[in-house]
Amino acid sequence: MSEIKNHWLVHQLANDRPISLRAIKPKGSQLPLFTRNRTFRPSDYGSLDDLRVEFQREALQLNQAGYSIYASMNMIRSDFQGGLAVKDGDITHRTTVLVDIDRVGDTSCPASDAEIDAAFDLGGDIERFLKDEGFPEPQWVHSGNGCHLYYRLPKLQESPLVKQTIEQFLKGLAAKFNNDIVGVDTSVFNASRITKVIGTIARKGVESEGRPYRMARLV
Repeated sequence: MSEIKNHWLVHQLANDRPISLRAIKPKGSQLPLFTRNRTFRPSDYGSLDDLRVEFQREALQLNQAGYSIYASMNMIRSDFQGGLAVKDGDITHRTTVLVDIDRVGDTSCPASDAEIDAAFDLGGDIERFLKDEGFPEPQWVHSGNGCHLYYRLPKLQESPLVKQTIEQFLKGLAAKFNNDIVGVDTSVFNASRITKVIGTIARKGVESEGRPYRMARLV
């Protein structure tokens, strides 16, 4: 339970905006699971702390049942009805840019320790480069299979130009830093991007010796 509380250090809540949790059946799972979406509205709770506790309880319960657990990164419109997956049109503002570093090639199973080490080494190279370009320090997360660098934005209103800029930013990093082992995922530029809930087990494919399931955690 303690690690999931770190989710809020990376993904902050707003008093007037809902957050969305998505539970997805991992590829290769034989369990009878179906994708589930749940919306948490601040107005439904006595306080943001109450919302956090309920979100954490639901995330951990679904994770234990065999799901991989994700949440939307950016600001959802206040009148979002819930019950369905959040779409790009449901996002009003960007609050986060994700640099997702994972192994190249087949990612249908858990990563090895060596592949994770390579992802974090590349993350260090990218952080140093962006720091020299004037970027602030990111928040580092072990995604369970690689490295996530989260850069916070100053509540940037969503627009086609913002989307294009973030896409080009990720493609530029990939062109400069990708290698034969790990690289930057250039597909995570969409406004409604979901990301792993910190403190939950990242279930990807079938675990095996040297490729276990691991917890997504703040580092």
